[in-house]
Amino acid sequence: MQYFYDPRSGSCRRTTTVIHHLGIDVNWQKIDLLGRESNTPEFLQNNPNGMVPVLVDGKTVLWEASAIMIYLCEKSGGTPLWPEGALRYEVLKWMFWAAEHFRQAGPVYFEENFVAPLMGNSPDGARLGYAEKSLRKFAGVLEQQLSARSFLTGEAPTLADLDAAAPLSQITRSGIPYGEYPNIMAWNTRLGQAIPAWADTGAQLNHLLDQLS
Repeated sequence: MQYFYDPRSGSCRRTTTVIHHLGIDVNWQKIDLLGRESNTPEFLQNNPNGMVPVLVDGKTVLWEASAIMIYLCEKSGGTPLWPEGALRYEVLKWMFWAAEHFRQAGPVYFEENFVAPLMGNSPDGARLGYAEKSLRKFAGVLEQQLSARSFLTGEAPTLADLDAAAPLSQITRSGIPYGEYPNIMAWNTRLGQAIPAWADTGAQLNHLLDQLS
């Protein structure tokens, strides 16, 4: 399997975590997003969106982190990250919720508060205002869900937790106020304790982004 990734990407953090956690052997292909290596004709043959991660396994070519995580879990022959039965539908529900709702605000905060100044531009207040409305609504949902359980679907982490926790990867740079939600912050800490690969990929991501500041 060929795995195309940028270790500075929150999306790649999810898939890289699963690879390490499950001990899956892949051919690592680092792609420099800032260097626009994801826009070459060769890369676009695998993902016309020009984004990472991408997984190529024979004739199977997958993009989108969630799809890749599911594929890797099934390829491994079974893991609590991707439970069977009725619980799997709960995991899917929260994965889709994270994609459609919770993860929408994080990239805006990151782009406006970190990337824009890095490029010599000023943050777009209108974008940040819209993102904050989304954040307040859906962070409240997550905060309530985590008030009575350790992880999104129970007492063990699943792919849903990795999907939902991805925006917290950039918290120190994005300025997004997750710190106002104690259940969310405690859950993110528990996730790194339960899945050491999550903590490790987060540390690597932060180290690499520190070098850009």
